[in-house]
Amino acid sequence: MKNPFAILAEASDSIRPMKSSTAPDITRTTPTPSGRRVVTELNFDSPPKPIAEFAGRPDFPECALGEHIDIGGYAGVLVEIVNHSIKVKSPEGIMQSFNFPRLRQIYGPDPRREVNEVSIPVEQPRSVPRPPEPPPPAPKRKVITEPNFDQKVKAIRVFASRPDFPECALGEYVDIRGYSGVVVEIANQSLTVMSRERERRRFDESLLRRLYGRP
Repeated sequence: MKNPFAILAEASDSIRPMKSSTAPDITRTTPTPSGRRVVTELNFDSPPKPIAEFAGRPDFPECALGEHIDIGGYAGVLVEIVNHSIKVKSPEGIMQSFNFPRLRQIYGPDPRREVNEVSIPVEQPRSVPRPPEPPPPAPKRKVITEPNFDQKVKAIRVFASRPDFPECALGEYVDIRGYSGVVVEIANQSLTVMSRERERRRFDESLLRRLYGRP
């Protein structure tokens, strides 16, 4: 399934602070005449936080402005909010835009509807209690128990452009933006990649296809 919310921006994009004749703002953000909020000081020192920590909050995306975040394996600082988009700048200077209503839909909590039912009490005949319903089946998983780190490392775009992605990448030694490891699991529309040091990272399948699946 394609994910249209990610829009790759040009690497030359940059965020410039507003000039003001008044005293300088002591915060990290600056309001622009168009109502946008822009981060003027980028901090990549702290580890990136998953976007799910912010997408479910009522003050999203303002609560994530200036934070070092991770969206499906793409990490960077949220530097600007404009209209229905947020702009995230990576440590390499690459700027990428995301539709934040779509992020809230994907990574936010599931909406729950409260239904108030009004019933008229009537006498019901005694019936045999129903047996409990079986639990839902576990999501289908494909797992590699013994990863092979002796094979050649291949860029993720070699597999992301194929119609059988992500299954074709299972067990392969891949490189995703400098992080190398073997794809050891595919489940819930995500890939789990294990490095030689046994560190595991999850990557969103649709985002990888969007970023690296182009010819």
